[in-house]
Amino acid sequence: MCQCFPQFEHQDPAINVLRHKIRHGEEVDNPSLVLIWFSMEEAMTSTCKQAAWSLYVAEYRLLLDTLSDDMLAGHWRLWCLDNIYKPLSALSRLVGSDEQKQELEKLFYELRVTSQFFKPGLAH
Repeated sequence: MCQCFPQFEHQDPAINVLRHKIRHGEEVDNPSLVLIWFSMEEAMTSTCKQAAWSLYVAEYRLLLDTLSDDMLAGHWRLWCLDNIYKPLSALSRLVGSDEQKQELEKLFYELRVTSQFFKPGLAH
């Protein structure tokens, strides 16, 4: 099995293609890629809360990594920033322990710091 995106439990080839295109900004004038990707990931989501938690954290990480990549077009990075709330919102609904609550707070903090540091609207 290809482990192109080891942070994701599922390695569906079609989803991996979308992940790759998003992460590397291969179709920066096609913002629907992110929405299609979310739909495909959602279809693969397990009913297991821990598996769903891991999926949403991995989605967040992929979008954060993309937003942080100043070699990509600024508008693509802003699109990823605009959509990073989706996995964060899903995680907010899944919080079931103090540990998860703390992890989610760390993710929000990391996003605040990263979005200020990289200022994607000013690049390219």
